[in-house]
Amino acid sequence: MSARIYPPEPGEIAPNYWVDPRFTYKNLERIFEEDRICGLFKNASDREGISINVLGVEPSGLRFKVMPLADGSHPAIIGTRILVTYVDSGKVQFSLNNIRLATDSSYTSDLPQKIAIVQRRKNFRTPGPGNFDRDFKLLIYFAQGKEMIAQIVDMSEDGLQLDLRADATDMSIGTIWTGCSFERLKNRSEPFDLVIRNTRLSQESSRIRIGCQLLDPTPRNRIEFESTRNGIHTARVQRRLKFWFQNVSWCS
Repeated sequence: MSARIYPPEPGEIAPNYWVDPRFTYKNLERIFEEDRICGLFKNASDREGISINVLGVEPSGLRFKVMPLADGSHPAIIGTRILVTYVDSGKVQFSLNNIRLATDSSYTSDLPQKIAIVQRRKNFRTPGPGNFDRDFKLLIYFAQGKEMIAQIVDMSEDGLQLDLRADATDMSIGTIWTGCSFERLKNRSEPFDLVIRNTRLSQESSRIRIGCQLLDPTPRNRIEFESTRNGIHTARVQRRLKFWFQNVSWCS
C-alpha cells in the first residue's frame, strides 16, 4: 500500500507562515529527527507527486530515498521539486534545489532557503507563551475594582484553556465571565465574554484547568483572538517567542 502524501498549497503562501530564514536549519532538524515520508511534486500545480523517505538533514543538504511506484519501479528525479509533509503544527512545504543521485541510490539536495508551516484548521490550538512572557495576562473581572489574572495554557480562535488556583472563584461548568481582556505592556484588547465549558485537574493539586469558549464575540474579538493565536504560533515556530510582545498592536 502506498504512503499518503499531500499536494502543495495552491497560490501564494501568506507571509506569516514563512519561518525566519535564520532558523531554517534548526527547524529542519526538528522536523526530520526521524525518517519521514513526504510528497515530492514537480510544481505547485502538481497533484500526483511521488513518495520519498527523508533520511536526515546534514550541513551539506537534505538526504532522502524515493519510494517505489505501484508497479515496483523507482522514478528518477533531478533538478528542482517541492517537498510537502505534515507535522503537528501544520503542513510543511519548501523547495528542494539541485537534486542529485548519491552512490547508495539515495538522493541529496541543497538545503532550502526558506520553509513554510501552514496552519488552516479553525480549531487549531497553540500553547500560551509561558515563562517567556510573564506580562501576557488574561484579566477576568468580577465587579468594580475586582479582577483575577489567569495563566493561559493554550488558545484557539474560539477559546482558551486556563490554569487557575482551585479556590479562586466559582468555576462550575456554564459559569459566564464578562468583560475579560488580554493585557500586554499596558495595552488591552477589546473586552470579551467567556463561558466555562469543561474543568479538569491541573498538574498541581491546588490548581485547576478550565476550558472556556468565547460567548457572543464581536468581529473585533474574533480578529484579536485569531491574530493572538497566530502571532504566538508563528513566534514559536520561528524561535522568536521572547520577542513576540514587541509586535502586539491592541488598541489601548
